[in-house]
Amino acid sequence: MTQSRHTNRYQNLSVALLTKHDKGAVIGPALAELGLHVVTTDAFDTDTLGTFSGEIPRALSPRECAAHKARLACELTGLDFGLGSEGSFGGGPMPGLVNWDEELLVFYDAKQDLEITAHAAGAVGLGPISSSSWQELSDWVERFPPEQAWILRLSDRLYKGLTGNAPLQKILTEQGLLTQGTIQGEVRLEPDLRAMHCPERRVYIAQAAAQLCQRLQSLCPTCTTPDFWQTSVERGLPCAWCSEPTALAKTRIKQCRQCGFTERQPVEQAQADPGQCQRCNP
Repeated sequence: MTQSRHTNRYQNLSVALLTKHDKGAVIGPALAELGLHVVTTDAFDTDTLGTFSGEIPRALSPRECAAHKARLACELTGLDFGLGSEGSFGGGPMPGLVNWDEELLVFYDAKQDLEITAHAAGAVGLGPISSSSWQELSDWVERFPPEQAWILRLSDRLYKGLTGNAPLQKILTEQGLLTQGTIQGEVRLEPDLRAMHCPERRVYIAQAAAQLCQRLQSLCPTCTTPDFWQTSVERGLPCAWCSEPTALAKTRIKQCRQCGFTERQPVEQAQADPGQCQRCNP
């Protein structure tokens, strides 16, 4: 019942997505399930807010940047709903060991002045390589999907959007850096992380879009505002052996940001594994 009520709210409406990196093709299918049609606009150059390759530093946090894009999308198109997407690399559970991508997707409802943030994150195998061996560079590129593009960083300029070894080889040869299979000096190759050139990013952007659909369908039982979502947890799930509280969550807490209604839901698991207990497994 909740889903059908909510689907009617967005049926046959449009949401503006501000992007110049072809994110509409990734986000659109998920929102179409709600009846929302994604309209893309590139009327504002989002690269001015910062680039992965570093020519333009990022002044806003990823969350602030995605929200700014969503509001701009409404202003530029005149639509009531806007979308902003922003990705960031680094952090994660093993900083420095595993490259981690976090994707944020902000939905903005201009009439209610309501922002809803969805996210998805996970490890990616991408990374830079510096080498004086053409064979090593070539083998590195071939490890990844052919759609993955690369950035060749030379001392005087960047070459972006290079897919496969052919354009890389051509540039190095033209610059006099590659002769008879040997590179003069060391060159640096970095993954092009723009969404249209990075298949691994697109996977997480699609996951964020799927979560956004869930959040849009999750209505407050009191005021029916969307994004009735978990805001915190209460820890202390009892150990299965000694019944002492552990650090695991025992209750999930949802709260409506509009009216403040709060709902507490016990987790499905009744007891914690003793391996998580400080008393039984110190």
